[in-house]
Amino acid sequence: MAAAVPASAPASAPQSMPRVEISGTPETDESNRRRQNAAMSIYGREELDRQGDIDVTDVLKRLPGVSMDGGAPRLRGLGGGYTKVLINGEDAPPGFSLDTLAPGDVERIEVVKGATAEFPGVAGTINIVLREPPKSRSREWRGGLNFRAVQPGGSQAFQWGDRIGGFSYVVPVSVARSAQGTEYLSDRISRTPAGEVQEQEISGKDVGRSGNGQIAPRMQWKFSELDTLTAGAFLQHNESRSHSQREFTTLQGTPWLTAGDGSQSEGESDISRVNAQWQRKFKEGGKFELKASWQDTDRTTLGHYESRRSDGSRPVVRDSRTEFEESRTLVGARWNQPVGEAHTLVAGIDVESRQRDELRRVWDYGIERLDSATGIPFAADIQQTAVFMQDEWTLTERLSMLPGVRVQEVRTRSGDGSGPINNVARTTSPVLHLNYRFDPKGRDQIRAALSRSFKLPDLNSLVARYVLNGNYERNETNTPIAADRAGNPLLKPELSTGLDLAYEHYPSAGGVFSVGMFYRRIDGLTRQRISLEDNPAPGVVDVPRWVSRPVNLARATSVGLELEVKGRGEDWLPMFFARGRESGLQLRAAFNLYRSRVEQVEGPDNRLEAQPPWLANMGFDWRIPSHAAWTVGASLVMQPGYRTIQTDRQIARRSAVRNMDAFISWRMDRMTQVRLGVSNILAADNVNASSVTDLDGFSAGSSTRRNTLRAINASWVLRF
Repeated sequence: MAAAVPASAPASAPQSMPRVEISGTPETDESNRRRQNAAMSIYGREELDRQGDIDVTDVLKRLPGVSMDGGAPRLRGLGGGYTKVLINGEDAPPGFSLDTLAPGDVERIEVVKGATAEFPGVAGTINIVLREPPKSRSREWRGGLNFRAVQPGGSQAFQWGDRIGGFSYVVPVSVARSAQGTEYLSDRISRTPAGEVQEQEISGKDVGRSGNGQIAPRMQWKFSELDTLTAGAFLQHNESRSHSQREFTTLQGTPWLTAGDGSQSEGESDISRVNAQWQRKFKEGGKFELKASWQDTDRTTLGHYESRRSDGSRPVVRDSRTEFEESRTLVGARWNQPVGEAHTLVAGIDVESRQRDELRRVWDYGIERLDSATGIPFAADIQQTAVFMQDEWTLTERLSMLPGVRVQEVRTRSGDGSGPINNVARTTSPVLHLNYRFDPKGRDQIRAALSRSFKLPDLNSLVARYVLNGNYERNETNTPIAADRAGNPLLKPELSTGLDLAYEHYPSAGGVFSVGMFYRRIDGLTRQRISLEDNPAPGVVDVPRWVSRPVNLARATSVGLELEVKGRGEDWLPMFFARGRESGLQLRAAFNLYRSRVEQVEGPDNRLEAQPPWLANMGFDWRIPSHAAWTVGASLVMQPGYRTIQTDRQIARRSAVRNMDAFISWRMDRMTQVRLGVSNILAADNVNASSVTDLDGFSAGSSTRRNTLRAINASWVLRF
């Protein structure tokens, strides 16, 4: 019997696939900070856009642990070379001013506290990264109006970026104009060993106007999954004009011959930089990078000065022209190679060459002066080589270590009429960073670091050229508070031994709580020493003059406590908010306590130069719940007045700082936002004073009170 043929099986019913949801947490400044092996904070667009600031310095002054001194940022109260300032990972051009950068020109700000093998700053490093190519099409226009003094200022900026296959680019273009004007009142007093007192009062006014334009294109070619080429340029042109007026009144002693004076100056500068970087990734892991850059800074300044006496005569009519040019070439390489599962070796080398040329010409009544610092060209060559290596060593999923070492040599050579320079500085800087995470996600962690870092003497400190103080003519003896200046070709690097320790907590809802301390011991500290010299510059001056020269003192120490809090209002102040309800309030606060001591100088107050006893800042942003498109906020920066004993006979005093800013922002839609801000609302006067006492009983002092400027700014951001 034939076998039965089985009936065909019914078609299988369609089966539904389970729903899969992919979610991710957007990158924040805190998440980037949490992942770093070294203590680094990253501030992106949220911080840069917060208040619609006029320039980057307004952003920097609100960052935790950052203070501003004369337009230059300082970490841990330490400036003058202790804090390195980089633009795209390279030293900022000479004379470059951060107030020429608008926040819209910047991609992010990286703040590294302490030294690493790659960034050897004694106090730390501030790296300002300019706009980078976007991942998708991006077009943005920013307009701004502001008023500080004299006349309104404004800015226009446009960024155009796109990605076409493996090629992406961004072209930021910006122009800006600004004006400032301040008034001041100074008092100068001196006492001779015989008891004769001379006192003058000086009232003055400074007015300045400036404008700049820049373009900073950046391009990236991704040839394959393994090879990427990045190229960029930075071109900036600056123009400035200023004038000053002073009136002199004799309060005690022989009447001052000069009744008043005035000066005008105008200048132009151009900064050009081009750079390229090629990166090769390896299939088995690791990568190799080659980079090269060229930079040129060219600056010309014209000046005119006249003094007058009460009878209307003009004892001094002086014109000047200063020409400055510095070119820099840098080539470097980086190698990143995983070794097993626990180690990642990183090694690098940078070779840099700089050539500087300067010429300052001065004419008195049309007759050119020729002396140490005027009328004679000055040229210098600086060769720098740095090699570093570090090992990102993961001991366990919670404990990691980052040992490293940096070896650097800097050769400075020059020759002019004031004497040649042939200075060689060599340093070896080992560092060790430890990071222990209490949980694998790093919500709670402890950071520790031991470091050896250095601060190299700058070229102006090495140059032996003699610079006269303009308040006194060369045929009369000046005073210690109006000293001439000269360099010291024998200066050595300052070497620092450091310890850093910090605890960090990152709440799940965002924000950070951090408390830490640091210690620095600085050997070979550089200080300005003022002394009366009988024949300081033969052929330049014919009478004894007070001269300020840099010297290496013995040793200094600095310790500090750092506290930072940032997050939602309901997390840090729950007693003021309803449970389970989002307030829209973001809080931030930081407090830094500093103590320092220069061993060779008698205390108290023998602190490091311009390091305040403490620094505090606090602020808030509130996105109004009932009107979510509106945000208001304010910030306050404070530091106390203090005095610094610079040497046994020199004392400097600074007044307290109280700086308050506020803003209101309206997000009209997803692409448009308007901000209105007020800076320096309190506008407190700034008072600086200094005094010098000589061993023979001569003493001199000066005090200057200068008003600070309140500014209002409005900005409009349009993305399309």
